[in-house]
Amino acid sequence: MKVLFLDIDGVLNSTRTAVAFDGFPHSFEQMDKFDAAALALLRKLCEQGVMVVLSSSWRIQYTAEEVSKALKVPVLDVTPTGGRNRGSEIEAWLEQNKACDTWAIVDDNSDMLPWQMDRFVQTSTHEGLTLRDYGRLCSLLDLPDRDVLKFLQIL
Repeated sequence: MKVLFLDIDGVLNSTRTAVAFDGFPHSFEQMDKFDAAALALLRKLCEQGVMVVLSSSWRIQYTAEEVSKALKVPVLDVTPTGGRNRGSEIEAWLEQNKACDTWAIVDDNSDMLPWQMDRFVQTSTHEGLTLRDYGRLCSLLDLPDRDVLKFLQIL
Protein backbone atom coordinates (compact mmCIF):
# COMPACT_ATOMS: atom_id res chain seq x y z
CA MET A 1 0.00 0.00 0.00
CA LYS A 2 1.29 3.44 -0.98
CA VAL A 3 0.30 6.26 1.35
CA LEU A 4 0.72 10.01 1.15
CA PHE A 5 0.44 11.91 4.43
CA LEU A 6 -1.18 15.15 3.28
CA ASP A 7 -1.23 18.61 4.78
CA ILE A 8 -3.64 21.09 3.16
CA ASP A 9 -2.59 24.66 4.03
CA GLY A 10 0.65 25.51 2.25
CA VAL A 11 0.25 22.48 -0.05
CA LEU A 12 -3.15 22.78 -1.77
CA ASN A 13 -3.43 26.50 -1.08
CA SER A 14 -0.68 29.05 -0.59
CA THR A 15 0.14 32.69 -0.14
CA ARG A 16 0.05 32.96 -3.93
CA THR A 17 -3.49 31.60 -4.14
CA ALA A 18 -4.59 33.69 -1.14
CA VAL A 19 -3.44 36.84 -2.92
CA ALA A 20 -5.01 35.77 -6.22
CA PHE A 21 -8.33 34.67 -4.68
CA ASP A 22 -8.66 37.24 -1.86
CA GLY A 23 -7.93 34.99 1.10
CA PHE A 24 -7.25 31.49 2.31
CA PRO A 25 -10.03 28.90 2.20
CA HIS A 26 -11.39 27.99 5.62
CA SER A 27 -13.80 25.30 4.46
CA PHE A 28 -14.45 23.04 1.52
CA GLU A 29 -17.29 25.36 0.51
CA GLN A 30 -14.45 27.62 -0.73
CA MET A 31 -12.91 25.15 -3.21
CA ASP A 32 -12.49 28.04 -5.66
CA LYS A 33 -9.70 29.35 -3.36
CA PHE A 34 -7.68 26.12 -3.65
CA ASP A 35 -4.81 25.80 -6.13
CA ALA A 36 -6.26 23.95 -9.14
CA ALA A 37 -2.82 22.85 -10.37
CA ALA A 38 -1.83 21.50 -6.93
CA LEU A 39 -5.13 19.62 -6.71
CA ALA A 40 -4.57 18.16 -10.19
CA LEU A 41 -1.08 16.95 -9.18
CA LEU A 42 -2.50 15.34 -6.04
CA ARG A 43 -5.19 13.62 -8.10
CA LYS A 44 -2.54 12.41 -10.56
CA LEU A 45 -0.65 10.78 -7.67
CA CYS A 46 -3.84 9.06 -6.56
CA GLU A 47 -4.57 7.86 -10.11
CA GLN A 48 -1.31 5.91 -9.80
CA GLY A 49 -2.54 4.01 -6.73
CA VAL A 50 -1.64 6.35 -3.87
CA MET A 51 -4.00 6.59 -0.90
CA VAL A 52 -4.17 9.76 1.20
CA VAL A 53 -3.93 9.87 4.98
CA LEU A 54 -4.82 13.36 6.14
CA SER A 55 -2.28 14.78 8.59
CA SER A 56 -3.52 18.36 8.22
CA SER A 57 -5.27 20.20 11.03
CA TRP A 58 -8.31 20.07 8.72
CA ARG A 59 -8.78 16.49 10.05
CA ILE A 60 -10.17 18.02 13.25
CA GLN A 61 -13.01 19.73 11.37
CA TYR A 62 -13.65 17.12 8.64
CA THR A 63 -13.86 13.33 8.40
CA ALA A 64 -11.83 11.31 5.91
CA GLU A 65 -14.98 10.81 3.85
CA GLU A 66 -15.73 14.55 3.70
CA VAL A 67 -12.16 15.33 2.65
CA SER A 68 -12.26 12.59 0.03
CA LYS A 69 -15.47 13.95 -1.46
CA ALA A 70 -14.29 17.57 -1.45
CA LEU A 71 -10.82 16.94 -2.90
CA LYS A 72 -11.94 14.07 -5.18
CA VAL A 73 -9.13 11.77 -3.98
CA PRO A 74 -9.19 8.51 -2.00
CA VAL A 75 -8.69 9.40 1.66
CA LEU A 76 -7.99 6.24 3.59
CA ASP A 77 -7.75 7.71 7.07
CA VAL A 78 -6.59 10.59 9.26
CA THR A 79 -3.64 10.60 11.63
CA PRO A 80 -4.39 10.57 15.36
CA THR A 81 -4.35 13.90 17.18
CA GLY A 82 -2.59 14.82 20.38
CA GLY A 83 1.00 13.97 19.47
CA ARG A 84 4.01 16.13 20.27
CA ASN A 85 4.11 17.22 16.64
CA ARG A 86 2.90 16.16 13.21
CA GLY A 87 5.77 13.69 12.86
CA SER A 88 4.82 11.86 16.04
CA GLU A 89 1.20 11.64 14.86
CA ILE A 90 2.37 10.13 11.56
CA GLU A 91 4.58 7.72 13.50
CA ALA A 92 1.57 6.61 15.58
CA TRP A 93 -0.46 5.98 12.40
CA LEU A 94 2.37 3.94 10.85
CA GLU A 95 2.67 1.88 14.05
CA GLN A 96 -1.04 1.04 13.83
CA ASN A 97 -0.89 0.28 10.08
CA LYS A 98 2.06 -2.00 9.48
CA ALA A 99 0.72 -3.00 6.04
CA CYS A 100 1.81 0.40 4.77
CA ASP A 101 5.14 -0.34 3.12
CA THR A 102 5.61 2.76 0.95
CA TRP A 103 4.83 6.25 2.15
CA ALA A 104 5.74 9.92 1.81
CA ILE A 105 4.83 13.12 3.62
CA VAL A 106 3.97 16.44 1.96
CA ASP A 107 3.72 19.47 4.23
CA ASP A 108 4.91 23.06 4.37
CA ASN A 109 5.94 22.67 8.01
CA SER A 110 9.03 20.62 8.90
CA ASP A 111 7.92 19.31 12.31
CA MET A 112 8.76 15.72 11.35
CA LEU A 113 10.87 13.22 13.23
CA PRO A 114 14.50 12.84 12.11
CA TRP A 115 13.94 9.34 10.66
CA GLN A 116 11.05 10.67 8.53
CA MET A 117 13.03 13.39 6.77
CA ASP A 118 14.12 11.23 3.83
CA ARG A 119 10.41 10.54 3.07
CA PHE A 120 9.39 14.21 3.48
CA VAL A 121 8.72 16.76 0.76
CA GLN A 122 8.49 20.27 2.14
CA THR A 123 6.44 22.66 0.05
CA SER A 124 6.77 26.42 0.11
CA THR A 125 4.00 28.16 2.05
CA HIS A 126 4.15 30.82 -0.66
CA GLU A 127 3.86 28.48 -3.67
CA GLY A 128 2.18 25.27 -2.49
CA LEU A 129 2.66 21.94 -4.28
CA THR A 130 4.80 22.38 -7.39
CA LEU A 131 5.75 20.14 -10.28
CA ARG A 132 9.17 19.63 -8.67
CA ASP A 133 7.47 18.49 -5.44
CA TYR A 134 5.26 16.17 -7.46
CA GLY A 135 8.33 14.61 -9.11
CA ARG A 136 10.00 14.07 -5.75
CA LEU A 137 6.82 12.43 -4.37
CA CYS A 138 6.65 10.15 -7.42
CA SER A 139 10.23 9.11 -6.77
CA LEU A 140 9.61 8.45 -3.05
CA LEU A 141 6.45 6.48 -3.81
CA ASP A 142 8.09 4.58 -6.69
CA LEU A 143 5.55 5.77 -9.25
CA PRO A 144 5.94 5.75 -13.04
CA ASP A 145 5.81 9.57 -13.23
CA ARG A 146 9.07 9.81 -11.25
CA ASP A 147 10.81 10.58 -14.58
CA VAL A 148 9.29 14.05 -14.40
CA LEU A 149 12.44 14.98 -12.43
CA LYS A 150 14.56 14.20 -15.50
CA PHE A 151 12.28 16.41 -17.57
CA LEU A 152 12.70 19.27 -15.10
CA GLN A 153 16.49 19.00 -15.32
CA ILE A 154 16.27 19.60 -19.08
CA LEU A 155 14.40 22.89 -18.61
